Amino acid sequence: MPRLAPIALPALLSWWLLPTSALGQTPPAPPVDPGLYVVVEATQRPLDAVLVLPTVCGAAKKDCELLDQVLANDVRLSCIVRSLKGTPAHLAQVTKTPFPAFTLRPSAAQAAGATYVLAASLKNAKDAANYELTAMLFDARDGKQLSLLDFAVQVAPIGSVRSMAHHVVNGVQGVLTGVQGTFDAIIYFSAKGPECDRCIYQIDADGANRRILVSDKGIHMFPVQLQDGGLMYTSYRNDMWSLFRMDAMQLMALSDLTPTLPKGAKAKAAPKPAPPPVPTPGAPAAPAASATPEAFASGKDLQYRGCTQNPHGDLVATINDGDQADIWQIDWSGQPSRNLSNNPANDLSPSYAPEGDWIAFVSDRSGEPQIYVMRYDGSGQKRLTFSGNYNADPDWGPDGKIAYSGQRGSALDVLTVTMQGKMQRLTPGLGRRSLEPKWSPDGKRVVYVSNEDGKGHRLWIAAADGAAREPIDLVAPSQFYTPNWQRIAGKEVRRWPTAP
Repeated sequence: MPRLAPIALPALLSWWLLPTSALGQTPPAPPVDPGLYVVVEATQRPLDAVLVLPTVCGAAKKDCELLDQVLANDVRLSCIVRSLKGTPAHLAQVTKTPFPAFTLRPSAAQAAGATYVLAASLKNAKDAANYELTAMLFDARDGKQLSLLDFAVQVAPIGSVRSMAHHVVNGVQGVLTGVQGTFDAIIYFSAKGPECDRCIYQIDADGANRRILVSDKGIHMFPVQLQDGGLMYTSYRNDMWSLFRMDAMQLMALSDLTPTLPKGAKAKAAPKPAPPPVPTPGAPAAPAASATPEAFASGKDLQYRGCTQNPHGDLVATINDGDQADIWQIDWSGQPSRNLSNNPANDLSPSYAPEGDWIAFVSDRSGEPQIYVMRYDGSGQKRLTFSGNYNADPDWGPDGKIAYSGQRGSALDVLTVTMQGKMQRLTPGLGRRSLEPKWSPDGKRVVYVSNEDGKGHRLWIAAADGAAREPIDLVAPSQFYTPNWQRIAGKEVRRWPTAP
């Protein structure tokens, strides 16, 4: 790389460095462009309801109650159906016969407001250390049982009830949409911690089991799951914005740390073991954990702000040289190897398409931040959005939609756009801020940061078409930034054998 100018803040940053006053003002209307696209509002379709019956309990009562809670909450957070919490009266009314010869009274289920009924039984397995969970899903319109395949019967250690419940709802989503769910995934995010202004945390996708991963003093943001199971994040640890990496073994060790819990909360069961890491071709091993981690990519006159990786192991990152931000390919020694965007404007926030052949990014080359795309080698650069005067945080989903945050009037909303320019809004506006969207690995949901209910910036889940939105209930209130989903190679989209 040529010698670069002294370091300075870039002209275009993620929303967390924008002044709040700027976000609360009504910006001037952008000039009319011949390619202006119409923003389609959220679908607002009515959701079918899943009645989650109380567990037929042959195990510890507290574990049956936990199973009920997790099943109902996962159905709620699916955003593809509504969750109806069943009562013992429902169990008696809608069932003809008890487990294991369980059948349904369709008229009674429909009277309870259900389109589908989810029933479960939990009992001790032959091995005293394990539970056996049996789950059944019924269509209340005709009483037929729908096949949950391998998710119907599970035998697992007694301490893994929460994981077993997630697997059941993975199967429920598979039956209803043709794509298995990822309710057993992990979400990473940044939030204030005991020692750092922005720490890196992880939680289960339902908000449980909050754990801190990076907690030393400073600002740590933009966590990104790597193909080998490790994690890359941006930190101001060395008084310069740099990329840091921890491998899958380090993450596994950190998962054994005591979680951050509110006063009076009980400790949780041990987490399930992480899968063994899959090495990325050409990638060296991450350095061993230490009190002062060594930066993966850093430079005296460079600022690294977030990165993304394609399925082939290639890395690209936003690099600011003091005058502007560009999108660079970087090698596994942490060195910039090629300027991909190579434009006098600010280009940042890259996101690979699932196949790795295209990159979405933000550029202000038109005078205001808009969403652009380019091929993996930097060619074919094309503008996708033509509305709003602030668009940021693109994330490319499995189904070809790019989620991003865009400003209309005084509101920041989550929207999607396709390569053909088809746009849709997922959040309701209302003068609030909804931003930093990231697709779930299965492409059916988006996690994002929002204050849309006026209760502070929390993590929310939205359906891919905006038909429903739900906040994730966390163990403690906080201010959240830059969420991202766990992504393990080969497990992003799992198709159901028979689509509905």
